Amino acid sequence: MKNLLRIGAVSSALGLVLSIVAVAFHGGGGQPSDLRATLPHYAANDYWELVHLAQFVADILLLVGFIALYRSITEGVSATLARLGIIVAVVAEGIYGVNQAVDGIAIKFVAQQWVSAPLIEKADAFRIADAVRHIEIGTSSLWTLSSGIVLLLFGLAIALGRAYPRPLGWAAVALGAIEVGYSLDLARNGFAGSPLGMATLLIAPWTLVLAINLWRKAGG
Repeated sequence: MKNLLRIGAVSSALGLVLSIVAVAFHGGGGQPSDLRATLPHYAANDYWELVHLAQFVADILLLVGFIALYRSITEGVSATLARLGIIVAVVAEGIYGVNQAVDGIAIKFVAQQWVSAPLIEKADAFRIADAVRHIEIGTSSLWTLSSGIVLLLFGLAIALGRAYPRPLGWAAVALGAIEVGYSLDLARNGFAGSPLGMATLLIAPWTLVLAINLWRKAGG
């Protein structure tokens, strides 16, 4: 168990670092809600596919941390909640894989097709790109929802148990509720921008605190 906890702690930290590095190469590209403004950015970004593959690997590393967390919660209702949490986490990872395939590969292809299309074909190429964009929005919404449920379940498992500091659990519950709310906003409004989206950035420091607690538990 100690080795798994240490692996989970290091994996969570590495996943967080890799995610931040990938975002740095992702770039801006204007407002995500303005597809005409962002398509040229996607088409011109030479790192686009690599960035999204890296984001997927980062998410797998974070999943390893949740596996370690799940295995370390063994008592009562907390163990049941953690078991449910890891099941949903695996489902979320599958959804995220589809999302990254759409965002990292399909979007880049349709962006290049639109940018290079003759003027007479621009409208048709844009409609195809817009359809792919809405598939991305749909998978983003489902991934955000499932990730929120994971945080809610693990948060309750921590808050109702004695394995980890309870404030860590209640913080996860709050972040999970924000994620669920943000998933609904994504489904209705797409990438129009939302304060809830900004609030989800707090998951990064929570993940770092979780990694520290996993490492301490391995030593304890």
